[in-house]
Amino acid sequence: MLYAFRQCKSKPWFLKLDIRKYFNSIDHATLKTQLRRLIKDIRAITLLDGIIDSYQTAPGKGVPIGNLTSQYFANMYLACLDHYILETLRPVAYCRYMDDFVLWASSQAELKTMLECVNKYVTEKLCLTLKPPVFGKTSNGLPFLGFLVKEKGIYLMQKSKRRVKERMTEITALLYCGSITEAKAAERVRSVFAAIALARTNRFRKMICEKGERLPAITG
Repeated sequence: MLYAFRQCKSKPWFLKLDIRKYFNSIDHATLKTQLRRLIKDIRAITLLDGIIDSYQTAPGKGVPIGNLTSQYFANMYLACLDHYILETLRPVAYCRYMDDFVLWASSQAELKTMLECVNKYVTEKLCLTLKPPVFGKTSNGLPFLGFLVKEKGIYLMQKSKRRVKERMTEITALLYCGSITEAKAAERVRSVFAAIALARTNRFRKMICEKGERLPAITG
């Protein structure tokens, strides 16, 4: 996120992309081919093949969201795309978090050309589909991972604020009914706030705490 913030301070245009139904769309055959380039131990390959084949959302597609192996598979699956973008397309800057990625360039025209290349690559090489692209001037803010990244700072988007409020309401309800202790509630609140700590959220966090009857004591 801090890397994206630094780029937004100096790069004029961005192209924000992500993959449609990414975990559900990962192609088993392509994933196995990638693993065989990295791993030569037949026992390890047999084990990983069994994990991959144990789940599918469609014939030969998908890895289960939440599994530790799935996180590794999903990150590795797009590593070749990273190399393609950085070594062939060469945008002025690039970053990726799982299936959300951003390219920066000096003009929208450059990014449109890159989009065509990226779309062809993910379709033909990785059997994936891009969501509709988001072009924009960095001066207007980059929507990335639930944050709005601007030249002057990182802000929490409205949809992320709603999720935080829902999570805090859930924690408060669990505390009131005795399902969790105050110590456990405090731990969960700290986790929620840590996830948004990079953004300018002091006023928002204060407002959240003031709305809860017992949360101020927990988070203070």
